Amino acid sequence: MKVAIPVNRPLEKENYRVSSHFGKAFGFLIVDTQRGEKRFVENPRNSLKLKHGVGKLIAQLFEREGVSAVLLKEIGKGAFRHLKEKGIEIYLLSKEVKEIDSALEMFREGNLPLLDAPNEEETH
Repeated sequence: MKVAIPVNRPLEKENYRVSSHFGKAFGFLIVDTQRGEKRFVENPRNSLKLKHGVGKLIAQLFEREGVSAVLLKEIGKGAFRHLKEKGIEIYLLSKEVKEIDSALEMFREGNLPLLDAPNEEETH
C-alpha cells in the first residue's frame, strides 16, 4: 500500500517533517508500506504558483502514483472532495505529530481515525 504524507521543506537533506496543511505543503512523501521505500514529490502548487484549487492536481498526482491513503493534519473542502472522488482514504494526524516515522507507525498500528469531513479552519 502507498500512503502520502504532506511535508515541509527539509532543513537538512531528506529530513522531512509533517506539514500542518495538506494543500500548502512543500511536497509529499510517498511511502510504500510493504517495501519501506520513500519518495518525495513536489506539490504542484509550487511550480504552478497557485494559491487555491490545487486539490484536483494533487489527487491526480496521487492516482498516477498509486497512493491509496493520505495521513494529514488539516485539509480544505476542495482537496478533500477530490481525494474522496479518487477513492483515497484520508487519515487524521494530531497536531503534535511532527516526525514521518511516528506518523507511519501510528498508521501501521491502526491508531489514526479516518477523516469524514474537511477540517480546515476558515481564515477569511
